[in-house]
Amino acid sequence: MIHCHLVICGTSIIDNYSRIPTIPDEDKRICENDHELLERSSPANPFFLKVYEHLKRDPWKASAELNAMRKYLENGLVNEVYLYHTDTGKGKFCATMLEKYLRDIYMPQKIESIRVEGFGIKEYFEDGLVNLLDKLMDKIQKLTKPGNKIYLNATGGFKPENAITVIVASLLNINEIYYIHEKLIEPIKLPILPITINPKYTKILKELHQEHKLHGFTPKTRIEKEYGSEIINELKERNLVKEENGKIILRKWTEIMIKHIKL
Repeated sequence: MIHCHLVICGTSIIDNYSRIPTIPDEDKRICENDHELLERSSPANPFFLKVYEHLKRDPWKASAELNAMRKYLENGLVNEVYLYHTDTGKGKFCATMLEKYLRDIYMPQKIESIRVEGFGIKEYFEDGLVNLLDKLMDKIQKLTKPGNKIYLNATGGFKPENAITVIVASLLNINEIYYIHEKLIEPIKLPILPITINPKYTKILKELHQEHKLHGFTPKTRIEKEYGSEIINELKERNLVKEENGKIILRKWTEIMIKHIKL
């Protein structure tokens, strides 16, 4: 069995390091500067190596992501790791450090850091979420085959995005989702509910998706004539579509989910 872990990366490594009262003021300044962290996101950088030594001394305390993975790492249940990090200097710094630590200590068969464009930048919340869903769902589909067990480590990152990734992972029948809170000793396995798209939305979403690929929208009058205004209003209330100037337009995240889920 090949154990594949998809990890949503946060910034706990640098956040925890910055809270150490005895670190130099220069280190504190670097911790608060996203551009500085991006410039130092290399194992060849002295500051990176200093934080790395701190991580190695107590990895479970220094990194929320590693703490959640601890029992899997110690029991040899980590063969492949995919680290999804924010489009920020902090995110790059922490993901690079996680990648180095896992390579140095546990030597997985495969490990990959994946930058998610727009993820973690408030001005690009929707685009960041869409890109995260697209990359995550694409990887789950590629890994879904006999002999693979797929896990989602939903500990790091931002809570709204993580909530949606858990739902999406459930839609794609991932094998296990785990999470650890800083006050817990052991990670908890989140329930994977048998989530499906409500059948009453299947046909209209398929049609909207086809029209979206052709024209980028569907005329409201035509879709309303076929399905009625009530179901269109429901899709709008669920934030799956939006209406602009008499056009029904799929939200970007809806388009991505339909792309990866067989309706």
